[in-house]
Amino acid sequence: MSRLQAALIHLGISLLAFAGIVYLVMERWYPDFLFQTDGGWQGLRILLGVDLVLGPLLTFIVYRAGKPGLRFDLSVIGIVQVSCLAAGLWIVHSERPLAIVYVDGGFFSVNAKSFDEVGAPVPDLDSMPGNHPKWVSVNVPVDLTAQSDLRQRMLGNHRMLATVSDLYVPFDPQQVERSEARPLDEIVSRDRDARATQSWLDAYGGVLSDYVFYRYGGQYSIAYLGFNAANGEFVGYLDMPAKR
Repeated sequence: MSRLQAALIHLGISLLAFAGIVYLVMERWYPDFLFQTDGGWQGLRILLGVDLVLGPLLTFIVYRAGKPGLRFDLSVIGIVQVSCLAAGLWIVHSERPLAIVYVDGGFFSVNAKSFDEVGAPVPDLDSMPGNHPKWVSVNVPVDLTAQSDLRQRMLGNHRMLATVSDLYVPFDPQQVERSEARPLDEIVSRDRDARATQSWLDAYGGVLSDYVFYRYGGQYSIAYLGFNAANGEFVGYLDMPAKR
């Protein structure tokens, strides 16, 4: 077997492993628009380099038919590749979104780091309905005094309301405040070449006024989430930077 053949075999095995990784990242940990907005693509690029470049490249470098100690060398390469891949997977998994949180007329993604940074325990959201990441709302007190106290406390702790997990309730589209939707004029004016809105209408049909859009704060981008104006149901992600 030649050096190139050995590297190609290693590459083929790595491709099979990478296919499973792509499924985990895109379907389980960073589904739908979260792959783009919350680090799924960034994590996948790291894993791509480890799985499809590092291992096969090392095999290409060290392989020589009949070389003494070749089996040991290939075993070390395999161990190094698996170890690096496991470390990368742990990082990508630990930074995955835990929830999409609706509060104060906007949506925010939170991950374990969002809670660690403010000294709050990472919540267990398994009891919430739906698949991960969970869609939740912050049940802000209706009483103005209690609400003011909560906001002042969060402000003093430099903490977003989106991380107050003890006030999480399952998200209901009917909870969305229509008055908090971003003006359509804002959407149109920010989409200077009209590509984002046209792509949206091509995908979902109708006219822009059939939808309402809310600011979405992801880990890597600030954009909009669109909902059906008639029934309030979530429609999709508008791939366009939102106004800060």
